[in-house]
Amino acid sequence: MIKRLRVSNFRSLGSDLVIEFEQLTVFVGQNGAGKSNIMDALLFVADALHMGLQGAIAQRAGIQAVRRWSDGHPLNMRIGIDLLLPTGPANYEFEIVGDKTLEYRVKREIAHLTVDGVNHYFRVEDKVWTSSAELRPSVTPTALALPAVAGDARFAPLADFLKSISTYSIFPDTLRCAQKYDPSKPMLRHGENWASILHDQPEDTWKPDLIAAMQKLTGDVQNIKVERAAGLLVPRVLHASGSKREKWFDVGQESDGTLRAAGIITALLQEPPVPVIGVEEPELTIHPGAVSILVDYLRQASRKSQVIVCTHSPEMLDLVGPDEVRVVTREAGITGVRRLDTAQVDAVRNKVMSLGELQRTIGLRPQLDLDLMAGA
Repeated sequence: MIKRLRVSNFRSLGSDLVIEFEQLTVFVGQNGAGKSNIMDALLFVADALHMGLQGAIAQRAGIQAVRRWSDGHPLNMRIGIDLLLPTGPANYEFEIVGDKTLEYRVKREIAHLTVDGVNHYFRVEDKVWTSSAELRPSVTPTALALPAVAGDARFAPLADFLKSISTYSIFPDTLRCAQKYDPSKPMLRHGENWASILHDQPEDTWKPDLIAAMQKLTGDVQNIKVERAAGLLVPRVLHASGSKREKWFDVGQESDGTLRAAGIITALLQEPPVPVIGVEEPELTIHPGAVSILVDYLRQASRKSQVIVCTHSPEMLDLVGPDEVRVVTREAGITGVRRLDTAQVDAVRNKVMSLGELQRTIGLRPQLDLDLMAGA
């Protein structure tokens, strides 16, 4: 699992920002505070391993859109992740700097992990290699080294975990359309291969839960299946009316809220479990009374996967613990992240107010730094 994210100057995220994670972590903050940028910092690492650093940057419209803006010398951008893998503790970090001739270059990259009690590491700084293994892959100044050594058994656990980070912002219209078969796993970010995931995964790992959830949402769903039509995959849902008559409907006729919930729940039910699953604003288009259904599945998934959520929903906050909440703020264009204010934590634990009530009334406040508290 991810223990800490250490980041500097990625999008709106400030310098030397340290974010601690739980098995279930919930980020809450105003629109534009930077919640999505936290999620994207994690996804950026996964993308850099999948498609290369240049591909991950290009997908985000270039280094200027990735690195925090500066009206002077370009800021150094750094991302570090502290992990606890099944093999033991691990960490990975890289730093990107401006360059006179290149758009950017990798100044430093560090990887460390323990496998079967043996420590493995490499460090590349200004093209100089230090390593516990005889590894010297040829790496350009604009590329990362970890993808080049990911096939080595000593570094594979670290690379495989980081590549597995998946975040979801489900688009109902994407699920509504018939989809071409896509064997890629896990499910794609917006649900582009949702029907393929349902088609390929054993039904007993998803169908009972998905039917039960959709039944709670609509009150009349009896079954769901995936059929082929004109070379495409079409999920269909069986509804039973009040007169007990049953009829199959293409999933495109379902509401936005039902489809979005179905997509999120499918992501959470994937087998084998995705080690890290991020979900952005799962409550969107879903009736507040149905949010508890999603939280049940988020909590269930957190027993097998680490789950990270961005939300505005007071109903969702009422169903999570104060220790799982991180408050995201933005001041002078810079995003900060802290745990919940101690006084508000005490109010929740003493049952004076719930997290949702605090969010509705005065808003959730971040914990003050100890030095600020001492000087207050």
